[in-house]
Amino acid sequence: MCAAFFDSTRGLRVRWAGGLLCLLALLGGSPSSAAAQRFLSDDPLWHDPDRMDMPFPEPTPSDRGIGPLEFFERSFGVPGEYAVPAKNVNTVGGVPNSSWYTNRHYRSPMSPAALRQGPNQGPGPSARSPWRVVELGPPGGLPRAIIRDTTGRPFRILFDAPAHPEMATGAAMISSRLLHALGYNVPQHWLRRVRAGRLVPEPDSGVTQSRVDSLLASAAQRPDGTYRALVTRIPDVERRIGPFQFKGTRADDGNDVFPHEDRRELRGLRIVAAWIHHSKIRPRHTLDVGVRVEGRRFVRHYLTDLHLTLGSAGATPKSEWSGHEHVLELGRIFERIGTLGLSGGDWAEVEPPADPALGRFGIGGFDPQAWRPEWPNLAFQRTTPADAFWAAKKIRNFSREDLRVIVSTANYSSAAVADYMVRTLLARRDAIGQAFLNWGGGLDRFAVRSGRLTFEDLRAAYGQAPDTLRRTVTWRAYDNRADAVSPVLTRMTSSREAVPLPDYSPSYLRASLVTPRAGTTRVYVRQTEQGQASPGGQLRRRVVGVERTAPSTAERP
Repeated sequence: MCAAFFDSTRGLRVRWAGGLLCLLALLGGSPSSAAAQRFLSDDPLWHDPDRMDMPFPEPTPSDRGIGPLEFFERSFGVPGEYAVPAKNVNTVGGVPNSSWYTNRHYRSPMSPAALRQGPNQGPGPSARSPWRVVELGPPGGLPRAIIRDTTGRPFRILFDAPAHPEMATGAAMISSRLLHALGYNVPQHWLRRVRAGRLVPEPDSGVTQSRVDSLLASAAQRPDGTYRALVTRIPDVERRIGPFQFKGTRADDGNDVFPHEDRRELRGLRIVAAWIHHSKIRPRHTLDVGVRVEGRRFVRHYLTDLHLTLGSAGATPKSEWSGHEHVLELGRIFERIGTLGLSGGDWAEVEPPADPALGRFGIGGFDPQAWRPEWPNLAFQRTTPADAFWAAKKIRNFSREDLRVIVSTANYSSAAVADYMVRTLLARRDAIGQAFLNWGGGLDRFAVRSGRLTFEDLRAAYGQAPDTLRRTVTWRAYDNRADAVSPVLTRMTSSREAVPLPDYSPSYLRASLVTPRAGTTRVYVRQTEQGQASPGGQLRRRVVGVERTAPSTAERP
């Protein structure tokens, strides 16, 4: 009985009620009848209580990778359409705020100043005194180090390669703001102009001045003799634990209860990664840290190494195949052998941008549905149309002005580079909307206002479908205990984004909105507990559930 309950797809209820229900069963009691209801009084939940006080897990290796068998299964298999829904969603299909994710720009529009600030909630390193270098990065790749300022706070600094000034640092600044606005945890990012004398060795650290000089000698230098430094920091860290995986859970973290491959924010990250071309993403570019907030210890989960996004692979541009193939695909290898190496896709013919600050980032050859990371991961492979729709609507929500503000934080020396970056992000944004916003008809932002169910037709709003398209709206009463519907109360066709509620007063109503050739969205409306009627004589109602289906079931409202 307990095991069956914990396997429920209503995963958020497991955390709240699972232990209590099992205890009641073991004691011979019976759970409340509320447990059998589809919608409970606090639905939809917008906060996941995964920040309960728990001992910090022990640190783990930087990246244990995946085994050969698992790599071959993921790389060479041909997965079918994955249909199992994400487990950490609420009743309207959203992802609650958690230690993984925070709803931001789509749910509550951010001002230009907030978009520009991004994750930077605290001050950067002090600019009034030297930065003490306590550790230098490994040889190879980009020049990097760990420094402390006069406050004693640690920061990580990174410089561009001489052949590609502004490429890696600009990519990190832009992607940190985009990911933050989308809801993900990312380190704080600053750009600083540094003179050679600013960096000095920390006494007794083992770092010498000659090694600091060698670090700067391998970095891109500006015409005025300064260096452009990317400075990053994760605040409030009490323990660096190590990367998170894209499958399973962390066994020594009591708050980590949803398999990572079944978290919507990680499945949807595949669409986000396609947008910002984060083809390098893998566990080693993530980080779990132990934090303490109001006396509670818990793990917060970060995406890191954002200098590997957009056109940057670090010191060099991304390879032409990156984003189109995994690092090893036998099928592609045999295909090229059979065609003497002449079987590349359209992407093989795309010329990279000329400016070295851009790397390899464009719209040519970009297919959001075929895009893939260099290293396969289970969460991305389990992305369903519902997960893709969730991510795509957030990406498509960014306006041209939003993107201009965010790109401005990269402080490119060339206006042409900044303009190219904005145009490319817009074009990739539009391609993602075309690929994934059809799900269920592309309707969202449901609410009850003045006796009407209101919503937004995202496809019409973004020019993907005519705003005159008529959809069928069918209303039925809904029995929350039996999970059953009544015969049809009313049915109408309309192209409007507001439809009247029927003149009936059951506790729950269900509207089925059928969009031709796009799908069905079912919306559940509940009478709230504030009373029988408002001063205007209409019942107080609110949306408590949203579910979408594909066109194949569109004619069954």
